[in-house]
Amino acid sequence: MRKTKILCTLGPATDSPEVLKTLIAKGADIIRLNMSHASHDWVRTVYARVREAASHAGREIAVLMDLTGPSIRTGDVEQPWQLEVGDWVEFRCKPEVEPTVPLSVTVNYPELGKDLKVGDIIMVDGGMIQIKATEISDKRVIGTVMTKGEMKSRRHINLPGVPVRLPPLTQKDYADLDLGVELEVDFFALSFAREPAHIQHLQLLLEQKGSKARVIAKIENQQALENIDTLVEASAGIMIARGDLGSECPIEDLPLIQRHIVERCSFHGRKVIVATQMLESMIENPVPTRAEVTDIFNAVIEQVDCVMLSGETSVGRYPDKCVEVLDTVIRRIEQKYPSGRFASDAPLKTNKHKMVKAAILLANSIPGSKIIVFTLRGVMAHLLAHQRPEFAPIFALTPKLHVSRTLVTARGVQPYVMEFAEGNPDKSIREAIQLLQGHGLIKTGDPLVILSDALYDGSNLDAILLREA
Repeated sequence: MRKTKILCTLGPATDSPEVLKTLIAKGADIIRLNMSHASHDWVRTVYARVREAASHAGREIAVLMDLTGPSIRTGDVEQPWQLEVGDWVEFRCKPEVEPTVPLSVTVNYPELGKDLKVGDIIMVDGGMIQIKATEISDKRVIGTVMTKGEMKSRRHINLPGVPVRLPPLTQKDYADLDLGVELEVDFFALSFAREPAHIQHLQLLLEQKGSKARVIAKIENQQALENIDTLVEASAGIMIARGDLGSECPIEDLPLIQRHIVERCSFHGRKVIVATQMLESMIENPVPTRAEVTDIFNAVIEQVDCVMLSGETSVGRYPDKCVEVLDTVIRRIEQKYPSGRFASDAPLKTNKHKMVKAAILLANSIPGSKIIVFTLRGVMAHLLAHQRPEFAPIFALTPKLHVSRTLVTARGVQPYVMEFAEGNPDKSIREAIQLLQGHGLIKTGDPLVILSDALYDGSNLDAILLREA
């Protein structure tokens, strides 16, 4: 069983029922809906198709809605600018401000002039164009071009090292959030999360709306890195958004940042997703580069929970091939390197943590063992995943569908919905074994390490059992 999960972004290349079924058959575990490029009608249609394709495959598939967030973007230019080093460029903080130089464009962030100081670098279009701020007022920012390039309309702006006053959510995000709650998506990704209050704001909104979805914080700038421990603790998981991080931070620091975030997520027991350019060349080509395969290797060796495909599956020419490559490479790496060092550093804070650790040590010591966990809220199954069993897969049984879907993102966990026999743990265990045998996941004679705090009604009784299938 592959332990590292695959997250696929949907788009024009993958929104048909046939392609969706193929993606899931090839190994996609989580589907991402990128609200930066999606209409509500499209989301409604595609969400129904995802659930239908998952049902057809007999698998649980989680759905993540990625909120656009408060990004800073330029306005429209009549035709692309061919910028040369030394050119003057003006960013107007409000639409009504009149241009003072020929190369002048609006920005959607009125506070730009208040956040910047002379000498700050403005990175446009993922850092392809760099502009040094030389004149600043509340109404406009004028800078000189440091790298030549073409600048088109509505380009994204990064401000490395500059604390910005952007709100956690935009009006568009609030509308998209209502749609996600209505459809009952499983996760919301919060773009440009910079402090724990942003995550708490979104979680409170979800609670008020009766949603059980969990919040994934996207780490995209230096502000987030400065608050990484508190952001990790406040969220259900972290997405390492290497695209914007690569614009915000020195490129040579990016692998170190990725490793540090993975380590902090392991320490605090949170999910971690590695995103951006995992198989970028396969947008156009049917085979990956050698460097991309090595990038996958590094993520799997770090024992991340998920690796993500963006343009590769949303607009690429070979979306199903991308999933197939990820699946094949991950399986080979996990076979050769089943264990990692980060999980062993995680603190055992409670007795439940210690019990889970004891169960994993038991499973690690018995060749061919499988772990079965009965869980109502998913807590014990998540703890098992965070402790990273060396060989044993984790089969999580829960009577709640939303819990099952949130467990899809957990490394090494295969969730199933099953009603528990109230007050009769032996019956529940027998039914679980039959269900897993029916799926061909365990066979007669397999050693089973069974954990539960959910089978004993009316009492808090944690248990570890060792049985044979």
